[in-house]
Amino acid sequence: MDIDKLKGAWKSYTDRLEEHGSKNTGELREILSRKSEQSLRKLRKNFLIEAGINLAAIPMVLVIVINQFGQVGDHRYYLSGLLVLLLLAFLGFLYNSYIKIYRYEHLDYPLEQKLEEQVERLRRFMKNYAVIGYILYFIVYIVSLLVSAYDNVTGELPRLGVGLLIGVGLFFVLIRPLIRYYLKRLYGRHLDSLIQYLKELNEETRVW
Repeated sequence: MDIDKLKGAWKSYTDRLEEHGSKNTGELREILSRKSEQSLRKLRKNFLIEAGINLAAIPMVLVIVINQFGQVGDHRYYLSGLLVLLLLAFLGFLYNSYIKIYRYEHLDYPLEQKLEEQVERLRRFMKNYAVIGYILYFIVYIVSLLVSAYDNVTGELPRLGVGLLIGVGLFFVLIRPLIRYYLKRLYGRHLDSLIQYLKELNEETRVW
């Protein structure tokens, strides 16, 4: 066979192979792009549900504290105000995290870069959420202990100490696992999906 014909046949073969590879990669990117958008839509829905629950909790906190904590007198209004401020601060945290995750949807970034940024932001959000949840638990628990001993805090110190130990035990046995499970159900599934899509995309890119 003539060497020029052999070179031409080889070039034609490699061109077809590259074209086929590019087509497959393009199709995969399109599929992964649609799947990631679907996960992000579901994630957005969970953000909105959580924000709605916290908004609905504000009047409930006011009613419960004002009606049930009459033993602390006018301090119940300051206490209810403090708890409402904590809820509003948490709503601010949710909103800020939401903006950081979804702002990449409106930027002209490559799909890989978008997914990397969104995965990192969502990971950070879940970690911070857990820490905030732990802190809020202890704040509410300690406040409830102090309210129960409002008339004689000094005389109730032994009981308060036992109550605090019980609260720490409840944290490790119940609260911490519950928050982790909640985060996994509401946000962790979508994080795992985005990580998997990013992994598939990177693997396909390396192959071609």
